[in-house]
Amino acid sequence: MEVSELGKIYETRHGAVEAVRRANFAVERGEFVSLVGPSGCGKSTILHILAGLLDFDTGDVKMAGTPAKAGRRDVGIMLQRPVLFPWRTVLQNVLLPTQVFKIDRRGAQRAAVRERAADLLKLVGLEGFEEKYPWELSGGMQQRASLARLLVFEPEILLMDEPFAALDEFTRERLNSELARLHETLGRTVLYVTHNIQEAVFLSDRVVVMKPRPGEVLEIVDITLERPRRIEMIAEPETAALVARIRTRLGFDEDEEDSHGDG
Repeated sequence: MEVSELGKIYETRHGAVEAVRRANFAVERGEFVSLVGPSGCGKSTILHILAGLLDFDTGDVKMAGTPAKAGRRDVGIMLQRPVLFPWRTVLQNVLLPTQVFKIDRRGAQRAAVRERAADLLKLVGLEGFEEKYPWELSGGMQQRASLARLLVFEPEILLMDEPFAALDEFTRERLNSELARLHETLGRTVLYVTHNIQEAVFLSDRVVVMKPRPGEVLEIVDITLERPRRIEMIAEPETAALVARIRTRLGFDEDEEDSHGDG
C-alpha cells in the first residue's frame, strides 16, 4: 500500500471539514502496520479510501501497484462491528464472500471452499459453532466469525478498522493474540486502525502516528519486538517504552495544538 500526499475534505452543512492533510506512508508486502491517533484524526477515512469506499481530493493511493477501488478480490475489510446476517448461520456468513466473488461453485470446488471455511472457523476457535446463528454468539465470538469471513477468500491485503474496539479488555487481548498468530501464520499484509497504543505496538511491525484533525502523519515508529508475539510481551519493558514514546509524541502535539488553537 502506498499513500502519497493524501488529502480529504468533507463538505458539510456547516462548511468544509479537512479530515486528512498530506498524509504519506507505505506498507510493504507481508507487513502489519497500524494507524494510531485520537478520534477524528482521519484514520478510518484513510482506510476507507484505500478500500475504494471513499473518494479523495488530493494526492494518490495505490494498492498492490494499482489505484484503489471497491470490490477487489485481493483486498478484504473488517469493520468495528461484525455485521453478520442474523438469518444466516455462522458457516453461511463465513461463506458469503465466496458467493459474492463466485468462488462457491458446484461439486468438488464447493466442497473445498466449505472445507476451507470450516478450517478457518477452527483456526479462530469456533469449531462446533458452524450451525449457530450470530445472536447465539458472544460479541467476541461474532468478531471471530467476522475474521474467518475476512480470510475465507484469501485476500492478500487486510484492512481492519478498530475491529475489537467494542469488546471488553479480556476478550480484546485474546483476539489480539489470535490476530498476531494468524498474521504470522498466513503472512498477509495488514493495515490496522486503532486508538489503542498498546494494541498497536503489540501487533505491528510499524506504527503510523497521526495528529488530531486535520490528520497528518507525525512519525512512523518501528516496532522492534521479536516475533512470534506472545501476550506476555504486553507487560515487558520494551513494549512499555514504545507505548510511552508514542503517547509522549501525541501528548506534545496535543499541547501544541491547545496552545495554538482557535478555541
